[in-house]
Amino acid sequence: MNNSEITSSQEILLNVTKIVETECAQDASALLVDGFVLLGVGNSVFVDAQSRFVYTLGFPKPIEELSHWASSNF
Repeated sequence: MNNSEITSSQEILLNVTKIVETECAQDASALLVDGFVLLGVGNSVFVDAQSRFVYTLGFPKPIEELSHWASSNF
């Protein structure tokens, strides 16, 4: 691939305006419904995190286009 070719995945990453990290699977699911793009899931670094994960999500739209829940919580 040469530098002039940009895949749709790369285009999404270029347009991400906000990255959110949450350890709550329910929050991650709600954000995905709101149009967020899942960028990664990692093991939690918290001492009490037996099976908790950190979800990193990015959103390619301005904050004012988010749902009320997403814009008020993140």
